[in-house]
Amino acid sequence: MNFIAIDFETANEKRDSACSIGLTVVKNNQIIEQKYYLIKPNELRFAPINISIHGIRASDVKNAKTFDQLWPELLPYFTNNIIMAHNAAFDLSVLRHTLDAYHIPYPNCRYGCTMILSRNFFPHLENAKLNTVNHHLGLEFNHHHASADAHACANIVLKMQEELQCADLEELCQMAGLKLGTLHDAGYIPAKKLKKTVTSKRNFTPSPLPFISSKSDVFKHKTVVFTGTLKSMSRLSAIQLISQLGGTVGSSVTRKTDFLIVSHPAVYELQPHEMSTKLKKAIELIYKGQAIQILNESEFLEQLTK
Repeated sequence: MNFIAIDFETANEKRDSACSIGLTVVKNNQIIEQKYYLIKPNELRFAPINISIHGIRASDVKNAKTFDQLWPELLPYFTNNIIMAHNAAFDLSVLRHTLDAYHIPYPNCRYGCTMILSRNFFPHLENAKLNTVNHHLGLEFNHHHASADAHACANIVLKMQEELQCADLEELCQMAGLKLGTLHDAGYIPAKKLKKTVTSKRNFTPSPLPFISSKSDVFKHKTVVFTGTLKSMSRLSAIQLISQLGGTVGSSVTRKTDFLIVSHPAVYELQPHEMSTKLKKAIELIYKGQAIQILNESEFLEQLTK
């Protein structure tokens, strides 16, 4: 089985703002190569929400190649290969919009989506997010680093192959309910879900909520707000934890907020333009005398064990 798994990270909400790409090359069911590149976007505007996800800032890419400069090195990986991505609709959209921005023709390749495969093959999971699926498969990784995410995407396919023992990737996708999409110089045909699919025989055990102390009352009768994507658990699990500890979760920062949990590890290193709206509001209220505690994810997890 041969394919190349990819993952893009973007600087802001625009699909042509690629700021990094990771590639994992699989040949004969073995990972033989991994590549990672920082990319200097045309517009050096990094949105706070994007920074909170991947940690890349404008200063990190100021000396990196632009996409058109990097493309000659990337093109051989895409040409006449099958490209896999987790949420391929996003990654292939980033690729197409970025190529369009530089008036570069599309490569000829087929592509598939491991998110669609995961929804079909592991229907009992809480969701088909990359970290959820990899946790179910017993794999851990540094989520939202393009290289690690590409590797994690490749591992999903390889774990499915271990169970299904297909002759090739086309057969695996067909069995697991996915029709490969196509990218070519005249346009593209999206990958899509098929009606018929097989499901995994792997035993499913619901993931336990993170270790918490039954004596912990830090969040009891407190209002907690989250901003950004947590690495350790889903937002739903976090809400369940706060509820279990006697607290409530708010959707926005107000004067009633007691805690703001921020996914970015270095909260106080963020510049104002890098902050989410919730973080800006919390800081504004703190300056006005409101007693709001701002915790990063590690500090939040520490509080759960007290």
